[in-house]
Formats: sequence, C-alpha cells, structure tokens
Amino acid sequence: MRFVYFLLFLTAALQGFSQSESVSMSISRNDAKTTYRTSDPFNSFNIETRGTIEVSDDDRDISSMSHDGYFEVTKTSFGSKRTIKIIREGSVLIKRYYEGRTEVNFDPAGRKWLAEILPEVVRTTTIAAESRVNRFYAKGGTPAVLAEIEAIRSDHVKSYYARLLMKKPVAEKDYSLVVTKVTGNMSSDHYITEFLENNLDKFLKNKEATEAVFAATNEMGSDHYKTQIIKEALRAQPPSVESVKIALASAAEINSDHYKTEVLTSLMRQGNLTDDIVAEMINTSKTIQSDHYRSVVLTKALERDLSPSAHQRAVESVKDIHSDHYKTQVIKSLLNKSIDEKVLAELLPVTSTIGSDHYRSEVLTMLLDRQDFSDATFEQLVEYSAEIESDHYKSEILRNALDRSDLNDTKIIALLTAAKTINSDHYLTEVLVSATSRVRTGNEALKNAYRDAARKIDSETYYGRAMRALDR
Repeated sequence: MRFVYFLLFLTAALQGFSQSESVSMSISRNDAKTTYRTSDPFNSFNIETRGTIEVSDDDRDISSMSHDGYFEVTKTSFGSKRTIKIIREGSVLIKRYYEGRTEVNFDPAGRKWLAEILPEVVRTTTIAAESRVNRFYAKGGTPAVLAEIEAIRSDHVKSYYARLLMKKPVAEKDYSLVVTKVTGNMSSDHYITEFLENNLDKFLKNKEATEAVFAATNEMGSDHYKTQIIKEALRAQPPSVESVKIALASAAEINSDHYKTEVLTSLMRQGNLTDDIVAEMINTSKTIQSDHYRSVVLTKALERDLSPSAHQRAVESVKDIHSDHYKTQVIKSLLNKSIDEKVLAELLPVTSTIGSDHYRSEVLTMLLDRQDFSDATFEQLVEYSAEIESDHYKSEILRNALDRSDLNDTKIIALLTAAKTINSDHYLTEVLVSATSRVRTGNEALKNAYRDAARKIDSETYYGRAMRALDR
C-alpha cells in the first residue's frame, strides 16, 4: 500500500513539475529539409520533413506527399522511443513504425500512434499548412481559418497560417476581424509586426481595419515595433486627416520620446501634408516629455507655412518645455515667419516663463525685429521686456525697439515708461538718448514722458546728458 501511495505522489509531483517547466521549440532548415524539435523535462519530439505534405480531413493521417516528400517523427518519453517514417515510392506512401530500434507493423500500433500525435504536430508546425488552410477556407471561409489560428499555440505557426489566409480572396469587410483575431491571439510583437506590415496595403483600405491595425499596435509592448508599423502605415498611403489622426493617437501611446519623435519627423518629410495634419502632429508633440525631442518636432513643423491655428498649437506645446535653451530655439523658429496678432498675444506670456535674461532678450529682440504689432500688443511686449532683471539686456531690447520705423507716440510712451524700471543710470540714459530724435518732434505728452523717465536718474552727470540730448 505504501508503494502505491508513493507512485501516486510521484505521478502528481511529476505532473506539477512538467506544467511549471516551459516547453522549448527550435526549427532548422537545411537545403530542402526542415527539422522541428520540441522538448520539456520529460519528453522530446523530433520531426523531419521534406517536400509538400497533406493530411487527412481529420488531421489523423498523412494522405499524400510530393515525389520528393519525406516525413519522420520521433518521440522520446522517459527513455522509451517511438518513430514513424513515411516516404513516397511511385504513387504509394510507405509507412514504417519503430519502437526503440525495432520495426513493428504499422497497423494497428503505428497507425494508432500517428492518429494520436498528428493533430498536435500539425498545430505546432507548418506541416501541411497550405492544404489545411485550403480545407478550412473551402468549408467555412475566413472565420473557419481564424478559428484554427486561434487553436494554434505557436506565434510562428499562427503567423504562417495568417499569411496563407491573406493570400485567399478575403472580403474587405472582414479585414478588421482578421486583424483583431490574428493579433489578439499572438504575444510576439515581432510576428504581429510582420503580419501587419505584410498586409497594410489591404488593411488600410477601410476605416474599421485601419482602426484595428492601430488598436493592435497600441497593445504591443515594444516601442520599436510600434514605430515600425506606424511609420510604414503613414508611408503606405496618401495621408488624410482621418488616417493621420488614428496613427497619431497610436503614436501618442509610445512611451519612448525617441521613437515618438521618429514617427512625427518621418511623417513631416512627406510633401503633401495639409495644415490640419501638421496641426495634429504639433498637438501630439505635447505628449513628448523630453525638451530636446519636443523641440526637434516643433522646429521641424515650423519650417512649413502654417495657419494661425497650427501656430497656436505650437505655442501651447512650447509652454511645457522647461529648458530655456530649447524653448528659445522653438520660439525663434516660430518667429522666422510673420505670425497672427492673436498668436502673438498668446506667445508673449510664454516669454515670461524663460528664466534666463539672455534667452528672454533673444526672443523679445527677435519679436521686435520680425513682427508687426498693434498698439495694445506692443505695449504688452514692452511690459514683458520691463520684467527682465538685467539692466543690460533690458536696455538693449528697448533701444532696439526705438529703431522701429512704425513707432507712434503711444508706442514710444510705452517704451519710456518701461525705461523707468532700469536701475542703472548709465543704461537708462542710453535708452533715453536713443529716443530723443523721436521725442523732439513729438507732442507735449511724449516730452513729459521723457522728462518723467529722466527724473529717475540719480547721477547729475547722466541726468544732464539726457536732458541736453532732448534740447539739441
């Protein structure tokens, strides 16, 4: 009785152990022969095939093979070994069965064993895949093949069957179902990518299948493979706002800023992008955490002639850049072209988020050099200039502003008012002297604003210089 209990315990332990251990599988090809090997701690299968092999409708027997066909399967389990070899001689299949090294009559033992193992063999290898796909498709169309793919465990074999299915006249309305079923049953990003890329020209023909492609992409763990599919999808068809929105929504799910940037910049290399598409891309840039990569995307986008709405999205994206260097770089790219007054009004508060007086003065100076302003927006710009702590940079900005040809009395008064925030008598005097040629010909209000700013000077020498310049 103790011996019986021991056997039961050993059997249970072995079953638990075998379930916890992974099964390894390898495939090798040498000339025309393909070898499959699978093993776990207690069993091993070795299968060798050559040529084209077909199985019976119940998958329990080999029904035919090509003239050069060959099939051999060997299973070793707990030291015992069984083998079946099948070759073709003329129009007849010769089937031999071995237990260990001893040949045994194929019927009934060999036939029974083949019937037991062959269904598993055809579902773990690509043996007879073509004939099986043909059979399932003939009986039940696309759903029947998809059901068989779902029953297959190996992603390699699933992808092979899926490739064969897509060679059939699959209806366009079934594309989304195919994408969902095939990719939903695979865990390998490599095989999912391979399947999707090979069939993108078909899947991108309708919205449902396109959405299914990117839904599958979103479920992948590898940013590398996600990027590969999105880039190929964007390249494979003329971009439309709808398709790009779907692709960019998928790109936004990429964790790596590097790969996300790769997707966006590769799309920008296309020449037929509409303003709406570029605006969507700029909007997606807000999901990039890296200041460097976000600036790469925005700078690339701003090379184009964009609408005010696209510029507004760029301003919204640049707000979240922390680095003064990269923020300045993007804003200067924006200012290379004339921008809308409304966009300017939204951009000016962003300049106050630049901590470095050097970088802020670069931006404000470029604004003054390149853009046209209404009186209200100009006054707003001058107010932001007055917030700069460095008297050196502040005076440079104000003096550059005084060189503008479109200054009216309102704008000059705004500059003189801002000059009063300069603490250095030297720099304040420089600004006032730069304004004298305009103040002299102005009205009394303008001259009073000049005198009011001059009274801020403590040094008699500098004060005298400023007042003499006005009276010349």
